[in-house]
Amino acid sequence: MDVLDVFNQAMAIMDELSAAGEARTADTAEYAFRTPAIVNTMVAELKVLLGDASPWLPVERMDDPIPLADTTYTLGAMGYGLAAKLLVDEYPAAASFFHQKYEEFRILYLRSRPAEAGSITDVYGMRNEHGKFSRWN
Repeated sequence: MDVLDVFNQAMAIMDELSAAGEARTADTAEYAFRTPAIVNTMVAELKVLLGDASPWLPVERMDDPIPLADTTYTLGAMGYGLAAKLLVDEYPAAASFFHQKYEEFRILYLRSRPAEAGSITDVYGMRNEHGKFSRWN
């Protein structure tokens, strides 16, 4: 998936498609200009939520692939997130609705990810022979 896919999704959600069904028009030029930077914030947010600290290259153009995000997240959540961020100043009610949908899809996506299991180290003290915590040594 690339930035244009998310942009097209957002324009469809926002009802900004032309009569011919095109998302990139003179009326949406400002939205297109702002889209790569907004997509970068959503990618950074997803990486933090996934605990992924690996480096990544930000998107700069509409044809750049979106790092980390798969099709489900890109078309399920990011379109709503982009729509919310594009409309926050000019139509707050719609932006709020789209942001809520973005949060819902994001939560569902994160819940579907496999959990990681690992051992936990007891750092608070040791149990004695009776199974009770003992004093610090």
